[in-house]
Amino acid sequence: MNIAYFIASPIWGGGEQYVYDLALHVKEKGGIRLFFLFPPHSNQAMISRFTRLGECRVFPYVSKGVRFLPFSGRQLAKLLDLWQIDILHINSRQSYFAAAWAKRFAAHPFRLIATQHLVRPAKNSALWRWAYRKIDLLIFVSDCVRRQYMAKLKDKDLFSKIAVVYNSTAINGYEINSFPRRLNHILFHGRICREKGIEPLFKALAMLPDLPFQMTFCGNISPRDKDMWDKLMSTSPVRNRIRHLGFQPDMRPLLSEHGIGILPSIVAEAGPLSIFEDMSFALAIVTTNNGSQPEVIQNGINGLLCSPDNPTELAAALRRLLTDPTLTQTLGERARTDFQARYSYDRFIETMYHYYTR
Repeated sequence: MNIAYFIASPIWGGGEQYVYDLALHVKEKGGIRLFFLFPPHSNQAMISRFTRLGECRVFPYVSKGVRFLPFSGRQLAKLLDLWQIDILHINSRQSYFAAAWAKRFAAHPFRLIATQHLVRPAKNSALWRWAYRKIDLLIFVSDCVRRQYMAKLKDKDLFSKIAVVYNSTAINGYEINSFPRRLNHILFHGRICREKGIEPLFKALAMLPDLPFQMTFCGNISPRDKDMWDKLMSTSPVRNRIRHLGFQPDMRPLLSEHGIGILPSIVAEAGPLSIFEDMSFALAIVTTNNGSQPEVIQNGINGLLCSPDNPTELAAALRRLLTDPTLTQTLGERARTDFQARYSYDRFIETMYHYYTR
């Protein structure tokens, strides 16, 4: 079986990590050849990482000016025929039209699978509905994404099949005893930007000067929000307890060391990988109740939920954990148990492999 993945972004992010881990573990099943397509101006280090798994090619015909045109699909069809692709898996609607046209023009028939990673409604014009009908399977990474995407579609039978397959993480928590865990250490890992709730988090931390916490940020700072970050750090009354470690290629040591994981997003999250990573390492999770988080985290059972953009609620949740180590441990262990039972990567891969091979 030959599978091609259409990478959505020219830079590394959660979607690219999703594709990389999925392709790596699918390849381990045996009998599968992998191919990867990248948009123009893609980061060369990212492309080099994917070359370890299969053949890579930059596909230049996905810009807004050409993505609706048959020309883009014809060029894609030629490439897919050359590779004898059996499945094309796309992860952004930027490539829907190129893939739909390719399915029409390709001499070698292939199945088209799309994963929807963002919380937003589907476009509903006749042109988009034509593209939807070319998709054999549409996968949503959470039920929240499914509801939002399908809400405005009058014809619910546009797609041959839809499925909800929750995100998961390929790293696991079996090494959680390798490092001494500090229950008063708080961890944020992901892209550092306004959408992730960095400003209300700094305000919440400023409300806890009497508690001996340590706050760690891991991830690249969004260039457009660099000024915001610098201002928050320079003016925070607890800045001596805050550290930024940048992007970390291996999060396992830090996940093992920290007791609390936090994701205070002010926008709806589709299926944040950081939450699943925190769950797998038994961190007590504090997150907002917008997006898909309430599907995974039950307030007071395996984590704590807060309203988005509410520093007071964030501070109260953190204070509750920082002053009650037993609760922190209990919520973390419950989160890990839920991850292993419902969201493990083994379960995720078996589900995806089933859809690939059925």
